[in-house]
Amino acid sequence: MARWKLATPHYLNTPGEEWEYTENDRTTGRPKRTKFPVPRFLDPRDPTSWNSRWGNKDNEDGEIIVCHEGRGEAKDIVFAGDPTPDMIPVDDEAREISAKFESRWEHRPEESAGEYSQSLIDKFQRDIIESQARPIEVPGLADLASAVAKIAEQNSKLIESTIRRV
Repeated sequence: MARWKLATPHYLNTPGEEWEYTENDRTTGRPKRTKFPVPRFLDPRDPTSWNSRWGNKDNEDGEIIVCHEGRGEAKDIVFAGDPTPDMIPVDDEAREISAKFESRWEHRPEESAGEYSQSLIDKFQRDIIESQARPIEVPGLADLASAVAKIAEQNSKLIESTIRRV
């Protein structure tokens, strides 16, 4: 089995989710239908999205469990694609699959507060602060600076000698 629990809202590609566009043909007057596959929105905070529930009707709680085709239980929501950092592995096979992607993920929902998008913003801010604190090294800049200093010294000597003559 490869099952994950959703920690944050997701748009997932699930089989059978389609949007239908209908228009009438001008020449025949018959409706023309076109179907497009669309992702499904799943929000763990929305009780209508839960597929795993517990408690009584007054104090009900639940979660969304997703899986790959043929690798979960009957009530799990099947999705296509790679797992995200905001999917918490439920079983060993899911942990193994998620481990393949951890080199690309810096955010782990069980280790930090907030969502993946906020972790990206925090990382960008740390990178900016680090780059501003570090001096920029340009190859050959020291040689250029010493050459400019020598030229400035020669110019000042030349100006002094010109002023003395006048």
